[in-house]
Amino acid sequence: MTPMWLPQFACPDCRAPFDRPAPGTMSACTSCGSVFGEREGVHRFLSGARAQAAETFEHQYRLVREREGFRPESPDYYRKLPSVVPEDRQASVWRIRRESFAHLLDRASRSSNGRALRVLDLGAGNGWLSHRLADAGHQPVAVDRLDDAADGLGACRHYAVPFAAVQADFDALPFLPSQFDLVVFDGSLHYSPDPAATLVEAKRMLQPNGAIAVMDSPMFARANDGEAMVKDVHRKMADEHGLVDPIRPGAGFLTFAALDRAAHGLGLRGWFVPSRGPLMWRAKRRLAQLRLGRAPAAFGVWVAE
Repeated sequence: MTPMWLPQFACPDCRAPFDRPAPGTMSACTSCGSVFGEREGVHRFLSGARAQAAETFEHQYRLVREREGFRPESPDYYRKLPSVVPEDRQASVWRIRRESFAHLLDRASRSSNGRALRVLDLGAGNGWLSHRLADAGHQPVAVDRLDDAADGLGACRHYAVPFAAVQADFDALPFLPSQFDLVVFDGSLHYSPDPAATLVEAKRMLQPNGAIAVMDSPMFARANDGEAMVKDVHRKMADEHGLVDPIRPGAGFLTFAALDRAAHGLGLRGWFVPSRGPLMWRAKRRLAQLRLGRAPAAFGVWVAE
């Protein structure tokens, strides 16, 4: 088993070096005075202001995720992810996640030359991706704003393979630069209010010749189709969950052109590996395209290096 690796921390407010917090302690940044620490196995680097700004959306997010079956109680369920039983309510979602993870792991295997990669998992949620990467011999760091015990970093307690869990915002990362071989946005970049700026912050984390991967965000060739999808999602949230005016923290989708422009601005080249899903899933998406009059979202792994 590869030992758990902890990166060198930095204050997310002023970017000054920050000593690694001892378990169960809080300490102040020697430069700006902001207080961060460690509690219940999670390194806490989310500022009070950022936590408060996201509080309403996160309440909405937890509500929808619980009603849609994303908050299990069995530890064994977490350990098997992204594999689930066929009757799972979100089996089709996890089927795509398994395929995308296979693409990501293939890319990591080809670039690692047999060594452990240091991977920054942004939007890690319950930590399933970091768990799988650690189990494959890599050294991930799971980052999410949510420390929820069922659908956030609190769920990392279920995994036998150790990895670092850090509560933080991916637009204010609490790490010194140039420490990671791979930065992965795990179904999360479409929540950013400014994906291009978020990618700049991700690039700052990379070692020379490192790569950025955007996994399983809804992607479109045309922004109009993405906007139409968001309207469909909001209509469903109103009908099924009573959320008449749901909060939209980001665009809710990405376009290939915008990602390619962002990559070019960072001196990187991007390409996309699609996850197509099983035949029946593809057929249902084709029927939905005809019914809704828009292109369905593409899922998979977009890589820039």
